[in-house]
Amino acid sequence: VETSKSRLARTPFFCSGCPHNTSTNVPEGSRAMAGIGCHGMAYSIPERRTSFITQMGGEGATWIGQAPYTAEPHVFQNLGDGTYMHSGLLAIRAAAAAGVNITYKILYNDAVAMTGGQAHDGELTVPLITRQVAAEGARRILVVTDEPEKYSDPVGLAPGAEVRHRDDLDAIQRELREVAGLSVLVYDQTCAAEKRRRRKRGTYPDPPKRVFINDLVCEGCGDCSVKSNCISVKPLETVLGRKRRIDQSDCNKDFSCVKGFCPSFVTVKGGALRKTTAAKQTNDPFADLPAPALQALTGPCNILITGIGGTGVITIGALLGMAARLEGLGATVLDFTGLAQKNGGVMSHVRIAPSQNDLHAVRIGAGATDLLLGCDLVVAAGEGALSRFDPGRTAAVVNARVSPTSAFVRDGAIDLSTAIDRKAVQAAVRPDADVIDAGGLATALMGDSIATNLFMLGYAWQRGHVPLGFEALDRAIELNGVAVAANRKAFAWGRLAAHDMAAVEAVVAPPAMEAPAVFDLAAFVDARARDLTGYQDEAYAGRYRRLVERTARAEQAVAGNTGALGEAVARNFYKLMAYKDEYEVARLFTDGRFAAQIASQFEGDFKLEFNLAPPLFAGRDKVTGELRKRAYGPWMVAGFKLLARLKGLRGGAFDVFGYQADRRVERRLIGDYERSMCELLDGLSGDTLEIAVSLARLPDDIRGYGHVKDANLAKVAVRRAELMGQLAVPSKLKVMEAVG
Repeated sequence: VETSKSRLARTPFFCSGCPHNTSTNVPEGSRAMAGIGCHGMAYSIPERRTSFITQMGGEGATWIGQAPYTAEPHVFQNLGDGTYMHSGLLAIRAAAAAGVNITYKILYNDAVAMTGGQAHDGELTVPLITRQVAAEGARRILVVTDEPEKYSDPVGLAPGAEVRHRDDLDAIQRELREVAGLSVLVYDQTCAAEKRRRRKRGTYPDPPKRVFINDLVCEGCGDCSVKSNCISVKPLETVLGRKRRIDQSDCNKDFSCVKGFCPSFVTVKGGALRKTTAAKQTNDPFADLPAPALQALTGPCNILITGIGGTGVITIGALLGMAARLEGLGATVLDFTGLAQKNGGVMSHVRIAPSQNDLHAVRIGAGATDLLLGCDLVVAAGEGALSRFDPGRTAAVVNARVSPTSAFVRDGAIDLSTAIDRKAVQAAVRPDADVIDAGGLATALMGDSIATNLFMLGYAWQRGHVPLGFEALDRAIELNGVAVAANRKAFAWGRLAAHDMAAVEAVVAPPAMEAPAVFDLAAFVDARARDLTGYQDEAYAGRYRRLVERTARAEQAVAGNTGALGEAVARNFYKLMAYKDEYEVARLFTDGRFAAQIASQFEGDFKLEFNLAPPLFAGRDKVTGELRKRAYGPWMVAGFKLLARLKGLRGGAFDVFGYQADRRVERRLIGDYERSMCELLDGLSGDTLEIAVSLARLPDDIRGYGHVKDANLAKVAVRRAELMGQLAVPSKLKVMEAVG
């Protein structure tokens, strides 16, 4: 069965805001070695330049053997605090004794994070680590943290140990790789998954601060994902292509995404997320819900739950198992968690029977699933799940909304379509399967995507697929003792959706998952012409219309209709003409649309900070030479309004921003594209149409700002040369045929 496993597999990945994500980065020209623990996943990320993997306590031992026989002068060795506590200190002692050039990066994340966030099996603190490694002979010791103020009083640290901010990590590592012998970097940052859990329990500070992306300004370059490696930065499909948004439900408030070189990031300080429309309802929408017709339990009922770690899949299995026990039934629950701690796939096998004696195995056999609760479609479409379904037996309730996988973080342009996965699952289960946007509905109703799985359980129960009574399920939710009221409500909304979806959608409709499939050229051009009039003036918009209309006529003459070429030119010529200079960014922050977005998502007393790197004022990174962003307060709105009114200066003698290299290149690209397309249209034929479409689409890859855009522009230039070379081949062949 064909699935998208190679493209959208649920492979384990660093949690959103995971300290391992930042700490495992090494400078260009350096090499790191993995060990046991979360940072071992860096081994599978080529950009991390991480090699090897070893047993617990063997971290660095391979380098001791290799060092004399390689030209590599130095390596970094990742080492988690749990492993350090267990036996890692012995490896450090061995490296010191061997005299090799090595920097141990000890991640102090305050938990044994890989296996569930357990506490260390003894006392362990950052000051204690610094004193221990100093005693072992470390030549230099640095503590890197996102909270350096914790060490304003250095008492307890080893003599000579330095404390630096994590923003300086790259420069720090460049310093340490020049140290002869043993050096140690202690990276102090609490595990992101533990932060989230503790905040829910009220045992960890929850800063009144959130990040919001103005998608009007966003270019969809994905630099924010590169900087943060965070899956809370999710795709947002718009009429102008894929942008980015922050999923406030699972954001761990690490804020490293703000470092992405883009002015679209806004920090919201204070206030709160706006309550959903459903939360403000005064009437009881569930009062008239009828009880479902539950099938009699005459033998084992097998329920397979598929999902992602951290979303409550195991909780659903536990609730079902408890409810079965409360009714005096037999039950087994088998959880396949794998690397669930790191966003990996999870499957829970739940078996319920009239008596425990009726259950002879805990795993659901091949083709023996009675109900698929597909909380994640990608996991449900995996081989391990598909083999358990039977088209004549397996009922299914599947969540159509798919959370991006780790592949999206590495490739922001990846095809996120789930049509193949949906087709595979629907072919393997009963024809009456329910595929619903549970994620979108639950989030819109409850204000948090964590409600999705309880919503789906309620939906499946109302459909009659779960052979348990309401009282037992409700009591199980109560006994679970976590967010009882919210879980009960999510279950009830799921029931209502199964009974009357229209009633739920009347309260709140989920946001669209995909952009409209049918492209309306005329409507698109009219809308973009209005935008360009606001961008500059009507004459500027007229220039856009003329090229699109000429393209449509040429394509009509060659292909008989206006299709891919017309759409490509309409989209990409607009993109080039509406380049986001200082005036346009200011306009997009002050024309009312951004204010409406903020008001729709936040409420209360809050203030905004704008994260910008104005080229005339921003400093540069000492190592990379890139402009560095900083936060500007609410007063920036007044500055934006002034800039927006000065758009008439754009491209003129008094345009102080227009003399920058970026602005000159952007203006040149408009003219180059216009001329090249006109030349292509003059010689357009059936043989050159496909290549012309590819050439017309090239600007879509010129995304981002500053150095990010420059890098993408260089890649596009190479691709353009390749396409122009292909364009020349058919012409030469035609000449040869004519001569022949």
